[in-house]
Amino acid sequence: MKIQVTYNNKNIFPINGKVPKIGLNTFIDPDARIMGDVKIGDNSSIWYGSLVKGEINPTEIGNECAIADHCLIEDSKLGKRVLVSHGVILHRCIIEDEVLIGIGAIILDGAYIERGSIIGAGSLVTSNTRIPKDSIAIGHPAKVLREVKKEDKEYFQKAFREAISKTQIYMRVFKIYEDKKMEG
Repeated sequence: MKIQVTYNNKNIFPINGKVPKIGLNTFIDPDARIMGDVKIGDNSSIWYGSLVKGEINPTEIGNECAIADHCLIEDSKLGKRVLVSHGVILHRCIIEDEVLIGIGAIILDGAYIERGSIIGAGSLVTSNTRIPKDSIAIGHPAKVLREVKKEDKEYFQKAFREAISKTQIYMRVFKIYEDKKMEG
């Protein structure tokens, strides 16, 4: 059964007549904010304290993406199965499918992260930088360290499964909370 899961529509706001579109079976935490020209795909999640906005350009987040706590995503495009770790800033950039962005990374205007890449925790991907497919990039500014290895892909899959598992727990917890609120 596919359902739209949005527990607090007070956290979804139009900007200039552009109303966010939320996919099916997608979790939006009550403390997250979704504003403006935003489209979030099916089976995705936006966690605690994150802000996703489409102000000048649309923001698109593909299917099966997980956006962890306290992220800012503005005027950016994310492909499918993107895992964005805690405290990440994505500003007017493009992220292809199956990318892992480490805790606290910043990716700036015009940056392009190709499919299967990993951006290390705390890295700064400067404006108009392109990170090639299946690369690991780290540093301030981020530079390609090496190609993604089998072990890195396994790590991504494990981290992705953990994020999906946590999302399912959050969905159940908030569903129980909302049901109890409706009862009393």
